[in-house]
Amino acid sequence: MTSRISRSLIAALLALTVVVGASGLAAAANTATISAEPSTPGDVSTHTVTETVGSTLNTSSWNGFAVDYTNTSADASNVSAADVQAIGIDRDGNSSGAAVDVNASDDLEGVSVSNNGGTVTFSLGGSYSLYEGDEVVLVYGNVTNPEVGTYNVTTDINPQSSGSEAVASLTIENESTENETTTTTTTENETNTTSTTTSTTSEETSTSTTTEETSTSTTSTTEETSTSTTEETSTTEESSEETSSGSSPGFGAGLALVALAGAALVAARKR
Repeated sequence: MTSRISRSLIAALLALTVVVGASGLAAAANTATISAEPSTPGDVSTHTVTETVGSTLNTSSWNGFAVDYTNTSADASNVSAADVQAIGIDRDGNSSGAAVDVNASDDLEGVSVSNNGGTVTFSLGGSYSLYEGDEVVLVYGNVTNPEVGTYNVTTDINPQSSGSEAVASLTIENESTENETTTTTTTENETNTTSTTTSTTSEETSTSTTTEETSTSTTSTTEETSTSTTEETSTTEESSEETSSGSSPGFGAGLALVALAGAALVAARKR
């Protein structure tokens, strides 16, 4: 009887140990993300990093955050407090991207770099509390990307006490060929459009010139006709006047009277 009780007790203790151990592992498995913009190799870029708060940090003050690039060829040597674009807390982790509910930039005390630019640590004053399910968010620039590939980057909330590390995947890749093809197509379309516009403008100019020449020709013809008609009319009038002077009856009668007077004078002298 005693041995049965002992075996039952041992089995219960083992089961409890397994449950507690599993709970501890689940709490330690924090999740994290990291992205680079641009994500091309060797470029100086802006990195956005997030990590979900686990149960071990529930109600803790936020004192710091570390990002470890030592498994990559990335270089964070030049990162400083001036490069921090955003730092805060997304309550319950229900927002996407770099959105935050709590802006902690006023609590940032400094930025330090170690491991030859492989690790960058952000120190905070502890003014803000963290709760399980929250998501801490950091956006900072001046990081030189590693070569093409996918790398494991370790993040750590409150690195001074540790126990809250997570692993994120950083992907670096070359620019896609598809984007280059799209750019080429766009350029060709723009060239065709410009050519069509130029052709249309030329046709309109030609039409305008033809209209002006026709108008000038018509005006010239009208002026010549008017002048010719006027001159001919004047000549006719002058001829009419000359004809009237030459054939006047009064002039013939005067000559006859003069002849008769002369004949009478001659006859008188003979007597």
